[in-house]
Amino acid sequence: MLITVIMQILFFILLFAGNIGLFNLQAQFPTIPIVLQAGNILGKSEYFVDYTYRYKTAPQGKDSVEDVIRLELGKSIVKSYSYKLWQADSALTHNPNKSGPMRIPEDGLSSFWYYRDLTSGRTKVWYRTPLAGPTLSYIDTPTFSWLITGRKKIISGYETQLATCLFRGRSYEAWFAPSIPISAGPNLFGGLPGLILELRSVDGDHHFTLDGLQKRSADIVEWKIRLVKIISRPQFRDYYQRLHKHPIQTFKSNGQRVHPRNEQGNFLTEAETMDWQIPYNPIELE
Repeated sequence: MLITVIMQILFFILLFAGNIGLFNLQAQFPTIPIVLQAGNILGKSEYFVDYTYRYKTAPQGKDSVEDVIRLELGKSIVKSYSYKLWQADSALTHNPNKSGPMRIPEDGLSSFWYYRDLTSGRTKVWYRTPLAGPTLSYIDTPTFSWLITGRKKIISGYETQLATCLFRGRSYEAWFAPSIPISAGPNLFGGLPGLILELRSVDGDHHFTLDGLQKRSADIVEWKIRLVKIISRPQFRDYYQRLHKHPIQTFKSNGQRVHPRNEQGNFLTEAETMDWQIPYNPIELE
């Protein structure tokens, strides 16, 4: 059976916390909402920044998905996460009936959280594995070799300047605002003498554009969640590649009970399910 056919007809039933959820198998698996609890206060924000994030699910493919990435931006700490996924988490957190039906977020939302210390450059990365699996956490210390050019343009009233670099397998163009002298950007990007307002990979697969920027003072809180597994970045990259190349085996290794059915409701054979792969096009290729 062709992979494309499998992608069209497979359905997944996930059994967790006594609930049964039905998921249409598409390019990605949804991240299940979780209850968020306030943890340590890491600092104070000066700005809240929202980016529209569009990315292609397969390299040089036609299909793309869209998310909103929010930055809580302080002088020494930055928190970056999917605002749409946070909305789903918040709905569950404030729902008095947490064992009842929940709203499953749309497909393709970023499952990564980043807490970046701007003083040390140390970034704590959290990845929420699909279908209510454990959260993986690792420490990253990215470095960027930006080439700042003389090109300038106005973005939302801010004068920005173009910089380029090669970072972990992709070439990037970043437009940063020197008038906002905080060296940060979406996800773990930074290293420029100003806030990045637009970022795109030259191949066109990943693109962040400014959606909103407001001055706002608030506590930057590290969320406290359960089922966290501490690993290294190489271990995470190995897991992430396996998740896309062998998703069924990877779910089983996490102790997740995943039962694929076809459109008639019949269980598929193990051979049929093992043929399926998730398109692999991460923002970090190396």
